[in-house]
Amino acid sequence: MIIPNLLVTDMRRSIEFYRDTLAMTLIMAVSRDREILSDGDCKDGAFVILEWNGGQLMLQTAASLADELPVFDGGEKPTASGTIYFRDLHPNDVLERVSEDQIVKGPTLQWYGMMELYLRDPDGYVICIGTPEGPPPK
Repeated sequence: MIIPNLLVTDMRRSIEFYRDTLAMTLIMAVSRDREILSDGDCKDGAFVILEWNGGQLMLQTAASLADELPVFDGGEKPTASGTIYFRDLHPNDVLERVSEDQIVKGPTLQWYGMMELYLRDPDGYVICIGTPEGPPPK
């Protein structure tokens, strides 16, 4: 299993995006002092794990990562590279929960039969939401 761990600048904002917009489930949150947090306290956490459809995503503040890995000085800014793909989440289920400025492209029926919507999360990571909706290529 591969689980991405994304650096985030504002945990509250990131949790709201992934949990409230993409309907991921928060399964664990940890404070900077390594205390397990309840759902109500997690927005000030340093590290969280979210889950959707059998896949997981970890979010971590740069300061928290610097505590664990001294090679990071805590001042790193997130950098977007590539996309994170959510397969079988329909773009129409998300459209009403995103603002126009978050949309990068779509929803579009791609030539390979997937209905896709590309979004930016609060730190600029590109998220693609896609579900089969047309015939696959021959």
